[in-house]
Amino acid sequence: MKRSWLIILGGLALAVCAYACIYFGRTVAERSVERSNRPELAWLQMEFQLTDAQLTRVVELHNSYAPKCDEMCRAIDAKNAEIKRLLAATNVITPEIKQALAQAAEIRAECETAMLDHYYKVAQTMPAEQGRRYLEWVQQETLKPSKMMPGGTQ
Repeated sequence: MKRSWLIILGGLALAVCAYACIYFGRTVAERSVERSNRPELAWLQMEFQLTDAQLTRVVELHNSYAPKCDEMCRAIDAKNAEIKRLLAATNVITPEIKQALAQAAEIRAECETAMLDHYYKVAQTMPAEQGRRYLEWVQQETLKPSKMMPGGTQ
């Protein structure tokens, strides 16, 4: 009876050790990304085979673009709030609503221009083929149909 328990416990311990070895062996890259100084950007290094110097430059570009992006998002949110307030006050399109919509479109265009400029700068830090692949990916992710457009996502 003692021998049966030893065999069962030994098999269980062996299974746990095998699982741990496989798990840690298969997740070493992901765990190293989590420990990097900018884990939200470290995936770029793996996906686009960037050198440490290239990733450092991408991080610098991201850090310089982030405040501009935050500012643009705040401006868009403020303009959207203004438009909602104007729409709630009437049931017709007023000159104020037209002006606010035009201003919102202008802010969005400025935001999209800055965003595309950032993407091009990031792509330029990569090897040519990887930069092309990165631009294809960001275009696919950012140039999606608008929710306001017919046929857009709801």
